[in-house]
Amino acid sequence: MAENKIVHDAEYYILYEQHRERWDAEDKDLDARLAELRQKYGAPPNIVHIMWDDMAFGDAGIPVINALRGFDTPNCNRMAEEGILFGRMYTEPACTPSRAAVLTGRHPVRNGMHTVAFPIENSGISSNEVTSAEVLSNAGYATAFYGKWHLGDVEESYPHSQGFDETLFIPYNQVLILYNQSGEGANAVIGARPETMPDDPYQLDKTFVPEGWVMAIEGKKGELGHEWGNREMEDWNLLEDECKRRTLDFIRRSAKAKKPFYAAYWPNETLSLAPLPERKTPARSVLGERFQYGTDAFIGQVMDELEALGIAENTLLVCHADNGPMVHDPPAGMGQSEIMFRGGKSDYWEGGYTGTRFRLVAGNYQSWPSRRRHDPRN
Repeated sequence: MAENKIVHDAEYYILYEQHRERWDAEDKDLDARLAELRQKYGAPPNIVHIMWDDMAFGDAGIPVINALRGFDTPNCNRMAEEGILFGRMYTEPACTPSRAAVLTGRHPVRNGMHTVAFPIENSGISSNEVTSAEVLSNAGYATAFYGKWHLGDVEESYPHSQGFDETLFIPYNQVLILYNQSGEGANAVIGARPETMPDDPYQLDKTFVPEGWVMAIEGKKGELGHEWGNREMEDWNLLEDECKRRTLDFIRRSAKAKKPFYAAYWPNETLSLAPLPERKTPARSVLGERFQYGTDAFIGQVMDELEALGIAENTLLVCHADNGPMVHDPPAGMGQSEIMFRGGKSDYWEGGYTGTRFRLVAGNYQSWPSRRRHDPRN
């Protein structure tokens, strides 16, 4: 039995001893419900995972905080009301570690992805890691990844080398917010755009310095990836809509093929730094407007699509941020704030790694066994 069990940290075993009876009873109810769904649909539940950047606890999913912040998140609010609002769920305090933890189920100190990656990295998540995409793929799921990967820029680290059947992703963070001609000119980055600089009279040989980086890559499992678009803002602005389009298309194709699927869409837009052409909310913040009219609106599209395809009841939709808000020297106008917890991104205060998370079995959540909103296993 020990060979087949997941090895947890000590805290889990302490909590399990405290809550064993309730957890075991709830797990039996969940197993029974999953068996009913399997019989009804002839397939295990689909999974859609949406994870965005840098948001404080309560920014999404809690209407009273929406009102205070000046922007609305109606679809996340619906998920919190109809599904589960996880008020005690911890991430890592920065992008790369959180993303690796989600995929591997292991702390970054164990999977090696504890440092936030910037171009050019020349490393990434190891092929030895076992990811959720690999596990689900082996179980017969169709798998796809779209959006911000941020887990390496070498071939073995790419999502289509880590279990995903099809991908369109950026290997770094939102690089074009700084890695452009304006950023180079302001010395916000140095060396990202060498073509804009005059020749260095003291540089004898350029061959030992790698120049250039790739903004986005698309690929399929077992094949080499290739560059999508270029490194200009024009294509950066097209990328998010393309990722959304491909996510919905993948869901439709998988449903038509009657194949269980795992779709991961990790958007870039909440940290784009590019404001919408016109102000739409009293918040006057890029985060608020981009989230309300971008990510939250797309979550609503996904929910509607699942309903239209008749698979909402058998689909698990999970949405959350990767860490707390950027409160240390944030870009002007972003509108990120600590809200109620001290600290933010990169801090080991609760504001850095606590955020609002949601789970929804869309369409018929009420038929699932209840789970207390502050489950210690969160």
